[in-house]
Amino acid sequence: MFVEYGKLSTKLYEMTKPVGFSIDGDIEYYYDKLKSCSGTILEAGVGTGRMMIPFLQKGLAIEGVDLSKEMLEQCEINMAKADVTGILYQGDLTKLNLNKQYEAIMMPTGSFCLLPREIIQEVLASFF
Repeated sequence: MFVEYGKLSTKLYEMTKPVGFSIDGDIEYYYDKLKSCSGTILEAGVGTGRMMIPFLQKGLAIEGVDLSKEMLEQCEINMAKADVTGILYQGDLTKLNLNKQYEAIMMPTGSFCLLPREIIQEVLASFF
């Protein structure tokens, strides 16, 4: 199954899920779980930075990875608007090799649920 988030998907995501927009309390939930992390956190499926940017604003050390070049470009724009900086990687989650250890890796439910069933184990294995 091939899924691509291009320009149109990115624009739609920006309209329906802007930076800081909490879906059923997900931003608050993940922040509560991650706020005690002293090391770097990785957000897999970072998209346009809906979660990453508020976490950067609260002082968490968080980096993001996404397959979509367009989503990452919008994330860069959104970080500049929010006056925060962060590290972003473009990559396939099934072949993730960032040569770095993370204290925590998060992949919000929405992103995880979009993964085709046949690659879920491969994605999870790439985190270790």
